Amino acid sequence: MYIITIHYPNADGANFDFDYYRTKHLPEVGKAFKPFGLGYSSVLKGEENVDGTPPAYLVTSILSFRDEKGARDAAASEGAKALAADVPNFSSVAPVVQFNTSVP
Repeated sequence: MYIITIHYPNADGANFDFDYYRTKHLPEVGKAFKPFGLGYSSVLKGEENVDGTPPAYLVTSILSFRDEKGARDAAASEGAKALAADVPNFSSVAPVVQFNTSVP
């Protein structure tokens, strides 16, 4: 399993439209990445750090792929470019995108 995480930082004045993200953007993620082996996805909404301070990230999305090639091909695809172009429609901050492996 190979995982892409997308983190939206909680910067000063950051805005995030959760409704748009959930109803418009996420369905497009599925359409764009399923051909590359997207298995499951999960979205985490940052609430607070354990010390009560604001979270480092407003949202973290987790995209799980069958293998590294599929994840990297998905990230380099035209669909990924279209998804990146959609970000300003729901977020005032640019995401941090990271490749990850699962630790056995």
